Amino acid sequence: MLFFSPVTAGAAITHEAKIVINNAPVVIPGGDQPAIILNGRTYVPLRVISEHLGTQVQWLPETKQVVIATANNLTLTVPERPGKQKDVQIVIDGKALQVSPQLGQTFITAMNRTVVPFRVVGEALGCEVSWQQSSRTVEIKTKPATPEPPVQQPADSTPQPSPADIALLQELAGYKTNLRLMDKTFINSEELLKMDPASFSAEQRQLFKQYRDQLSKYDAKIKLPGGTVINTADVTIMGPSVATADQLRAWIAAETPRIRAKMEQKLKREFIPIPDLAELYIKIGAEYGVRGDLAFAQAAKETHYWQFTGDVQPWQNNFCGLWATGSPCTGQESLNGADPTQVRFEPGVHGAIFVTPEAGVEAHIQHLYAYATKDPLPPGKVLVDPRYTMVRRGTAPTWQQLNARWAVPGTTYGQSIIHDYWKAALAK
Repeated sequence: MLFFSPVTAGAAITHEAKIVINNAPVVIPGGDQPAIILNGRTYVPLRVISEHLGTQVQWLPETKQVVIATANNLTLTVPERPGKQKDVQIVIDGKALQVSPQLGQTFITAMNRTVVPFRVVGEALGCEVSWQQSSRTVEIKTKPATPEPPVQQPADSTPQPSPADIALLQELAGYKTNLRLMDKTFINSEELLKMDPASFSAEQRQLFKQYRDQLSKYDAKIKLPGGTVINTADVTIMGPSVATADQLRAWIAAETPRIRAKMEQKLKREFIPIPDLAELYIKIGAEYGVRGDLAFAQAAKETHYWQFTGDVQPWQNNFCGLWATGSPCTGQESLNGADPTQVRFEPGVHGAIFVTPEAGVEAHIQHLYAYATKDPLPPGKVLVDPRYTMVRRGTAPTWQQLNARWAVPGTTYGQSIIHDYWKAALAK
């Protein structure tokens, strides 16, 4: 119950009125201030508003302000009223209610209770107010509270992987091959099984799809002479040659007409006779435990069947593109411990220069050896490869693990050596 400084209401005749809020009669205890009708206006005590309309009411005696707040909010700024005030001001949710004198004014009754013109205040609070003359009853109906909309959680801007994305990573993992990522690092595809697809951007997943399409062109298995079937991913760099020197020669002889026609008719270049290196690759490869037949196939790929259509020239005896980085050498490059009587650099020449075909083949075999094992060079061997010490030793035991290492991006580099070149030699 609220008490305020008494103010006379004048000598007008008053009548009591009944109040019904949302179809329920409001019972005011006997001896307390009832609702009254004065000059045709219905006035109700403030306690009716605070107890039955879900509001909070505060009286500011110094400024004579009745502060009504909905939604349990009394922290709104109250309009200032400087100086001494005679009348009472109604403030609803921080805004002064402008009430015409013809609609009634707030005052304090003889029972020291503050009453307000209910129609004005009720409608300002969003209520429906009606008057039943026969029973002298004020009927009030509050409007149903509008439910607050659910808090919208910020949308996750990270694209969520679909079942197709998950299947994509699983398929790539099965290739057991190196893949170059957009940040220029690379991983072995088997690692994708341990990774969350959502950790990759939409652009990276799109690139994975391109890799999948490229890899799908190659069989996951290869059939060796004698009927043995092995996984392409399991073909190692170290091991005995499967194809013989004669098979390698027969393969090159079969390819020569096609290569000659391509050089002369399509590229308009002179055909370069293909050197007989098969025996050297088989022999030197065996001395290091490297598959010389596959190294020979790699040389065919790197040199385009010894036509040297790239930067390296035939006279360099560089059969695998060692130190051919796209920029010509300065002649000041370090040999990194390689025998200077076997290899050198010259200004303006792309890649290393080896004094003999034998030195070029051995440097190639040594470079593969560096990738495939951490073992030192075989006893009695002299370093010929100037990039041998620049390789992270033992990081590529298989041909597919040369992908993104020997060639960049090289998504199918190892697969191509096996299926496009070596497999053809095995058939001879």
